[in-house]
Amino acid sequence: MMTNRRAVDHGIQVNAEESRTAAICINRAGEERLVIAAKGFVLIIDPETEETRQLFFPEQHIDYPFASYSSEDGLFYTGAGNMLMVIDPFKGEFFDYQWIENGEEIVGFSFAEDCSGQIYFSSYPSCHLLQYCPKTKNIHDHGQMDKTEKYPASTAVDRYGWVYLGIGTERKNIVAFHPDTKERKTLVPPTERTRGAGYVYQGKDGNVYGHWEASDLKDVNKSLIWYEFFAGGCSLTSHAAYSRYSGEGFNRIHRNGEGCWRGLEHRLAEGFLFIKKQQDSAKKITLQYQSEGAALSTLISADNRYIYGTSMHPMQLFRYDVTAQQATNFGGAVLEKGGGGNIPAYAVQGTKLIGFAYAGGKIYEINLEKPIQHLENSRNPRLISEHLDIHRPRCAAAHPDGSHIVWGGFPGYGMTGGGLGIYHVDSRTNTVLPHTSVVPNQSTVCLGVLRSGDIVGGTSIETPGGASTKEQEGKLFLFDWTKQEVSFRISPIPGSKEIAQLFVDGRDLVHGLTIEGIYFVFDLQSRKVLFQKDFSGYGAPVRTGFVGSTEQPALYGLLNQAIIKIEITGPEPREPEVHALLANRATSGMVYHDGWIYYGSGSHLMSIKVES
Repeated sequence: MMTNRRAVDHGIQVNAEESRTAAICINRAGEERLVIAAKGFVLIIDPETEETRQLFFPEQHIDYPFASYSSEDGLFYTGAGNMLMVIDPFKGEFFDYQWIENGEEIVGFSFAEDCSGQIYFSSYPSCHLLQYCPKTKNIHDHGQMDKTEKYPASTAVDRYGWVYLGIGTERKNIVAFHPDTKERKTLVPPTERTRGAGYVYQGKDGNVYGHWEASDLKDVNKSLIWYEFFAGGCSLTSHAAYSRYSGEGFNRIHRNGEGCWRGLEHRLAEGFLFIKKQQDSAKKITLQYQSEGAALSTLISADNRYIYGTSMHPMQLFRYDVTAQQATNFGGAVLEKGGGGNIPAYAVQGTKLIGFAYAGGKIYEINLEKPIQHLENSRNPRLISEHLDIHRPRCAAAHPDGSHIVWGGFPGYGMTGGGLGIYHVDSRTNTVLPHTSVVPNQSTVCLGVLRSGDIVGGTSIETPGGASTKEQEGKLFLFDWTKQEVSFRISPIPGSKEIAQLFVDGRDLVHGLTIEGIYFVFDLQSRKVLFQKDFSGYGAPVRTGFVGSTEQPALYGLLNQAIIKIEITGPEPREPEVHALLANRATSGMVYHDGWIYYGSGSHLMSIKVES
């Protein structure tokens, strides 16, 4: 019976935000401000006085920035979602902001400035180049620069007015475009347009440099071959000047050290900035800010008392004690090479909780019998290995043999089809089966285990790393554990792009939820769908959104706006019901404990009673 049950809010588990690039702005008087971009706000720091001001995005807009830029007149530029923002950091106010309604999801993916002060910026996922005039505040969209690629991660302008975009990831590219003549050139030879990223930057000497040798977006600073770009073309160079950006990824700082001050390290999540003035010693500035907290990723229950999880951007490990109703945030330092990712998939095998993390397919081992700590010679969690073929993990299942965990997810940038991992807990070794041996061009995003030990999996056709989708429908597959091979594949729900969740009950019936919100029951013996029902009116399925009750033979499914309950007794599938409507939108799932379901709603841990 459907009820409007009141959920209990257990509060923000990780009260932090991560740095999303920064810039040092220098005005005509030579004054300097360091500006750090973050989700929903910027921090403006006066390095002389250490005064810090938090400036929230206009119209209560909350989204992630991807790049920061300091113009020659001292203005700060960034974008978040489809909002372009221009800030005067010396007045501590917005100079301008505009919503960009061109169908793009993210504007301000990268920035550059020409000799007349015109600002150029790129957008995702259709690789548009846009032009902003600070004097008139007009924006002109020059359109799509690459017909297939999505990531225009770098932009630069030469002295001749040519704009260059470094593009990836499935077929890397560097495009040269002249805004006045509208001439556009592809500078990477067709035979070299393989997976990877083109990269351009403006050097401190004013010239434009770059290359197209990077195999991944994170490797753009590594190349043996460098070019200088000018007048719409390029030539090899052996003396590429230093970039006006320092650092990598979200730790980049634009115009760092061009004035008196140089930022050494900024960690918003940990609340500090190291900065130094010319020959002076470095000083540490404590960063304080208001935050809605970091969104929670997948939850896992362990020891019948604790709920473990991580936040997303930044990645920090937390644990909630259900008995004491007390949360502990262990921070980000306990997760070696954690950074801005999260752990979206877990499985418990014995006393070991194994987490599979984005980015890079990291495998973390948490020994449940030892304290969480990050001492130099005694880490818990412990980073075991990394696997690009499962760059974005999505699921994991403990095998009943007591030794293995099967896991899956999406591959790295520019790749199609994620691998299927088989991890041996005791030896800490991992084998990855390629997608071609599982479901070609698709990624495993949910898993279940049959009584025989065989594995059933569900796949997605999506390619979040920027590659082109090559398939039409997600599939169920059966993996023969003895033979270590897939015995059959089938599309249970025609037209569905993804089997988002699945659960294998005691009769080996497969309960599934598609990304479109279609619940179904599949019989592996007859290879037929026995029952299906549309729950799309209650939102999308939440990651790790199926959990079985230990008190009664029932299955609970979590969607954004509701919890559904399925009785799993009797010879035939039972009609599921909407068991509870959620006032707080569910964004991550889910743990069952003593008649309560725990789930994430943004940064908050919530619980709701589902059984007496």
